[in-house]
Parts: sequence; C-alpha cells; structure tokens
Amino acid sequence: MGTICQTTLLAGSFLVFLYGIVPLLLYLFPNIELSLIFMSAVNWPFTNYSDPRAYGVKYDSRNFYLTSSDGIKLGVWHMLPKSLHESSVLNEKEFGTVFDDERYPVVLYFHGNTWSRCASHRIQLYNIFTELNYHVVTFDYRGFADSTGSASEEGMNKDAYTVYQWIRTHSNRTSVLFWGHSLGTAVATRFAADLCLSGNCPLGLVLEAPFNNMFDAVKNHPFTSMYRWHPWFAEIFTYPLLKYNVHFKSDEHIKNVYCPILILHAEDDNIIPSQLARQLHEAALSADRDSTFKEFSRTKKYGHKFIVREPELPTITKNFVKKCTSGI
Repeated sequence: MGTICQTTLLAGSFLVFLYGIVPLLLYLFPNIELSLIFMSAVNWPFTNYSDPRAYGVKYDSRNFYLTSSDGIKLGVWHMLPKSLHESSVLNEKEFGTVFDDERYPVVLYFHGNTWSRCASHRIQLYNIFTELNYHVVTFDYRGFADSTGSASEEGMNKDAYTVYQWIRTHSNRTSVLFWGHSLGTAVATRFAADLCLSGNCPLGLVLEAPFNNMFDAVKNHPFTSMYRWHPWFAEIFTYPLLKYNVHFKSDEHIKNVYCPILILHAEDDNIIPSQLARQLHEAALSADRDSTFKEFSRTKKYGHKFIVREPELPTITKNFVKKCTSGI
C-alpha cells in the first residue's frame, strides 16, 4: 500500500511539474523559449572550424571570418567546385576571385538550429553541391559556433546580408542560389524577399523542411503537443515570440520572392509537419509565384534532416538550377 501511495505521489508531482511548473517558467522567463527555438548553445565543444576537410568536406575549402554592419564576427566556409579542386591552381588569395566563371553556380547555404556549419548531414549536402561543380558558401549565424553575439531574427537577416555582400564583392554575377534547411528556410526566404524587392533576386530558392511561420511551427512541434489543450497555450508560447520579435513569417515573405522556388519535405518529418510546408507552398502559389513542392514518402525514413540521402537529390538539384539559369 505504501509503495502504491509513493508511486502515486511521484506521478502526481511529475504531472504538476510538467503541466504546471514548466508552463509557468516558460511564461515568466520567455528567453527560455527563445533558447529552445535557436538552440545555438547545442554544439560540439572544442571544435576546430579552421579545417573544413577534417569534418568530411571533400574538396578544397577554407575557413574565414566576416564582420557585420553591427560588429558581429561571423564564421564562414567557402568550398570549391570539384573541377577547381582538381585544377590545383588556387592559393589562399585566389579563393575569393573564382566566382566570376559562370560554369560554376554559387550556393549560399542557410543551416537550421542546433550545431554548426560542420554538422555531418550538412557536410553531406555540401559534398553533393561540390560534386555538381557548384561553389558552396555557408556560415554560422550570430550566437552559433564561433560567431559572436546572440541569435535573433533581425540579426540573422543582417548576417545573411553580410555574407551575400561578400560574395557580390568578389563577383559581378547576381546568380546565387539560396538553399535553406529548417529554421534556415525562414532566414533564406526573408532575405530573398528583401533582395527581390530591391530588384536583386537570387538565382533560385530551395527550402528543405520549411515551415510557414514560427507560431505554427511552435504550435505543431512535438515539445508543445502535450500543452495544446492548455487554456493559456497562446499566452505561454506566443508571448515570447512577440516579446523578442521572432515571427519568421515565411508565408508572407515568400509572396515577394520572384525567382523559382523549390520546396522539399519528408512525409515522416516529425519536427516540422509536411502540412506546414504545403501551406507555405500554397502561400507562394496564391501570389502567382513559381513554386514547386516535392514530398518524399515516409517509407524512405528521411525525417527532418536526411533528405540529403535521397539518391535523386543531385538530379533534382541540377534540374532546378537548369530551370533557374534558363531564365537569365
């Protein structure tokens, strides 16, 4: 009898903590939710970003740093196309002078939350791009990895501008393909919209595992599923977004993206449901944008991070780039 009472007491205490204390903490300390959204603190310790090839990057690459307009230091990688690697003619100074050759498209990659530019699933994607003879430029947002500052929606947009301007400074071309994953899709979409509104659209926009807006992403996240019945759900989970100006309204920004758009999503993605990607696609179509939606069957078991394992991904990418460049 005593054991049963003790078990009941423990179970009751756990439920009080889970459904009472946790929501209260999230409401009183909204920065907790902000940390959960960006998860910039989740990273391997003692990572040496100076040698990309040590993490599996296949071809010649380099690590360097850029400074944003508000003084934030950003860690950046530039990976060369396969053909330039094989030519073995580039030294450190020449890395920034190779963008003008139109044979080699440039991909600017926007990663999602957690980890850094050296996460293994990201490395796999970089290698696909370089095998296709594309330049790859990627970076860590402020507050991530070896970049300074703290993550924020406005700050990440400034970071995107900083890296994009570096590419433009070293190249006369405007044909840069944006590829975003997860949270990075929101950064890429907003920045692409900003550029399009200024008359400088990117070559194309690929959104891998995207969501339509941050409120819906939070509402449909596995962590919040246990609280959806809570009468204060909106106050608990929306208040921090409003307080810290974290909206990521991709479903609004995408209406101002005039270049071709490709949306990739796995049917078994349990972090961002595919229905949110469909809603984003529909928002683009409602504004007569050139958007294509491709969903991968749950039988492939790609989940949230592993569309990179799709055997047809190189062909899908190559065909999309061909479509984008045919309009130039």
